[in-house]
Amino acid sequence: AAIRANGGLVLQFIGDEIEAVFGEPVASTNHADQAVRAAQDMQSRLHTWNAGRRDAGKVELQHGIGIHSGMVVAGNIGSAERMSYSLVGDAVNVASLIQSLNKELGTRVLVSSATREKLATTVHMRSIPAVRVK
Repeated sequence: AAIRANGGLVLQFIGDEIEAVFGEPVASTNHADQAVRAAQDMQSRLHTWNAGRRDAGKVELQHGIGIHSGMVVAGNIGSAERMSYSLVGDAVNVASLIQSLNKELGTRVLVSSATREKLATTVHMRSIPAVRVK
């Protein structure tokens, strides 16, 4: 819901991951801001949901979010029997790798410098040392 509320499109669920896109298939000049707002919204919703779990004596859940901006090939992939809207390209792979760094770095949301440079609004962020992804 947080992704849709902020102008994003949920592409697919991969295990316990969500792949989403902002600025496609409908172009948006503020897709970086939309993605970061969605991440903030997801964090807020998880905090509220975890409060209920905490009160019920249940284990709290955590999630890691990776945000990256770049060129992709976007479109329908498949056949007449099964078609899906997909993204392909290095930017997709980098976003996934950034997301996976959250556990290693003890963070919850990581935003690439490519996305940070596209932000029109000021968002409080903490710099981390540069990380080379595979």
